[in-house]
Amino acid sequence: MSKAFGKVGDGKSADFTLSVDATPEQIVAFTKASGGEAIDEQSAKSLSGLSVSVAVSADKPLKDLDAVKNAGAGDRKNQQDITLDKSVRISYLVADKKGTPLLEYRQVDAKGFLHLDLKSVLKLTGQDPAEADTIAKDLSPDLAPAKSLLDGKWVSLDLQQLADEAKKQDGAKGGKPEAVPSVDPAAGKELLNSLKDVFNRTVTFEDKGTKDGTEHIWMSAPARQAVDELYKAVKPLSAKFPQQFKKFPTEAPTDVPDRKVGVDLYLKDGALNSATFDLSQLEKKVDPGVSFPVKLAFNQDAPKVEAPADATPMTSEDLMKSFLALATGGQDPTAGDDATGVPPFNTEAAPLTDAQLKSLAALGMSEAQAKAFNKMGLGFEDIKAMAEEK
Repeated sequence: MSKAFGKVGDGKSADFTLSVDATPEQIVAFTKASGGEAIDEQSAKSLSGLSVSVAVSADKPLKDLDAVKNAGAGDRKNQQDITLDKSVRISYLVADKKGTPLLEYRQVDAKGFLHLDLKSVLKLTGQDPAEADTIAKDLSPDLAPAKSLLDGKWVSLDLQQLADEAKKQDGAKGGKPEAVPSVDPAAGKELLNSLKDVFNRTVTFEDKGTKDGTEHIWMSAPARQAVDELYKAVKPLSAKFPQQFKKFPTEAPTDVPDRKVGVDLYLKDGALNSATFDLSQLEKKVDPGVSFPVKLAFNQDAPKVEAPADATPMTSEDLMKSFLALATGGQDPTAGDDATGVPPFNTEAAPLTDAQLKSLAALGMSEAQAKAFNKMGLGFEDIKAMAEEK
């Protein structure tokens, strides 16, 4: 199995797709049995088959990419920003069960490309697709890139320009950006050995046979025991990984079911082909026969990620203004209440004070952005957390 996982990085391209394999009937039954919020039939149909894919292609085997090797070695100092690495091409895709792209983002030659099928998204969520036309019609003339996006056209972003502007914002905060501490290779090896030890003691493999050249292996472990032992193994080492474990929990999760859980693994030509996991295994109260399978598929023969043609350029300012305008239903995100006196969003968030706006500005967030987020229902602490993440 270790070799099978390792082969994923041997090729120059790979595609990873996580999909909901549960049928609408299974989804409805699962939500009822697990005591969660009830889901209607239409929503269940929309969720069934929904998938998220990540495709990567490069000029050399993926395992040899500097970003991968340095990350694996814990070398943050020499880790190149993968968004600016022209030797790496990446795409992210959200699609429905028919494979219709709902949202797609590609990164090619340090440029980002975004595509949105808003009408399909609205239809999928049970809303009127005509709302997309209404929002587009109400957009101001200076939001032409946003209109292109709403019309189902590709827009492009200069990632180098965005990175340069981010540096300027960091400089505006005063001083140099805080250096990210590198991980001691010895500590990384110690953590890896600790994890291996836990897996060796808790995880078991069962050969389920071969069909049409595909090997089926059942990998399982006692959930509560595995989580408790993983916590005990990582806790003593967490202080050596300040970035990775900023807020390490004070105890192991207590809501993990005390039973064996497992995943179905499928191997093709010695490489990992797919993995299927039943989410119902993690629920404490689920009736026999109830299941919610999700699938993670791997494809090492994925086509090279290409840049779309005729994409409309979008600046960072265009991007922020477009996002805020779409979030407010096409209204001017920097304006006050409309003629009716009703704000775009009903919210209990307290208005930002002048002192809070200055504090957010020091973190690199403009007054217009801060006020727009506040109108969307976010309080000062929430907006501050977003600014600090930037």
